[in-house]
Amino acid sequence: MKKIPQAKAKKETRITPNNIAIENKHEKVLFSFEAVEKNEYFNLDGTCQNWAADLFDTMQKVSGIELKDIYAGKYSGKTSPFRIHRHEDAKPPCKLPPNILLEDMWQIRISISKGGIHGIFSDNIFYVIWFDPQHNLYPDKNHGGLKKVIPPSTCCKDRDIELEQLKEKIDRLQQDCEFWEAYAQKKEET
Repeated sequence: MKKIPQAKAKKETRITPNNIAIENKHEKVLFSFEAVEKNEYFNLDGTCQNWAADLFDTMQKVSGIELKDIYAGKYSGKTSPFRIHRHEDAKPPCKLPPNILLEDMWQIRISISKGGIHGIFSDNIFYVIWFDPQHNLYPDKNHGGLKKVIPPSTCCKDRDIELEQLKEKIDRLQQDCEFWEAYAQKKEET
């Protein structure tokens, strides 16, 4: 197995597709999460484990694509499973991170119904900036329109509530059992 390269941010203040070195166009896509930004529209809160699994499956498949094919538009069509395309016409619901311009951003689709990830390329590294399971960069009535992400209070809250309810049920059943055992014992004595 080849050594996994470490992603390093460029020193330019603006990372654009023009910064890509010609010799790197045959390299395959790598992912970096150094630039991830979470906000009320772009976040992973509220996603299910299936979304995360699909995200990693997509990233694994995209990691096998040569950068030259992405820049040639081979994966940009609506019928492409990844629909890797630039964002020149999008209208973000929030401010872009510093030093990032909309025309430099790209989307990699997770699936038609599961949104995508948005980021920038520097050489063959895709710096993920936003996770978009709600389709908020391109809000669509078919997907519920623009939605703010509502974070759960904890990732285990539902489990904790269920455990507490089960404990209460066990306590009630134990009390019922003790009552009926005492009742049966009194019946035997009389």
